[in-house]
Amino acid sequence: MQPIILYDIPSKAPKNIWAPNPAKTRFCLEYKGLPYTIVWVEFKDIPMTMKCKVGASTTEGGRYTLPVIKDPNTGFVVADSLAIAEYLDKTYPEKPIIPRGANVLIGSFEPAYCSVAYGKAVKLIITKTLEIVNDSSREYFIQTRLELLGETRWEAVSEENAQQQWENLKKGLDEIDKWYQKSGGKWIMGDTFSFADMVVACRTMWWNTIFDEEQLRELHSWNGGRWARILADVNAECGTDL
Repeated sequence: MQPIILYDIPSKAPKNIWAPNPAKTRFCLEYKGLPYTIVWVEFKDIPMTMKCKVGASTTEGGRYTLPVIKDPNTGFVVADSLAIAEYLDKTYPEKPIIPRGANVLIGSFEPAYCSVAYGKAVKLIITKTLEIVNDSSREYFIQTRLELLGETRWEAVSEENAQQQWENLKKGLDEIDKWYQKSGGKWIMGDTFSFADMVVACRTMWWNTIFDEEQLRELHSWNGGRWARILADVNAECGTDL
């Protein structure tokens, strides 16, 4: 089998790895034991590279985003982490990522998680993320994040009350913690590991790269250490080290 190509975003972070959405695809590929290789694409180069060189489709309201995979075994190019997970389950069905019959539920999980967990802390997270973006993509990152947030000035993002947003993040994760408590098991679907747990784990991985030591001590202590534990458990399940 030829290695699947995964397009990811480099950064100043150790090992380059930071982006939560490509991380989900890493988890998927490793969980299934599929060979793959990484091609790094700078933020600013994503639209041109995906459109002209890779032939990927747009996602999220007509934008080119990563992750994208190119599977030389089938010729398919797939964009969007959930679509990639569905493609991998269909093409390589051993060890399914999405439990049978749960596609709609799994597809609804991530938007709900993002809104509840950090919807009121997103400006803080984006501001911290800018610190690890490579210099060549800094202006592109600012421009595209302003568009996503509906803002015109970076100061409207970076000068938002950081302490209040940090408290909002804790409150949001308190709510997600209740979801896990109700599941009655190790995973969000009880005893069944799924793409939903990758969604949660990849955010902790992201935050581990952008928050300072004091913030991480707090984050890792919240909810009985659940968030660091979920990342560790997903890494163990997938054989990764993210």
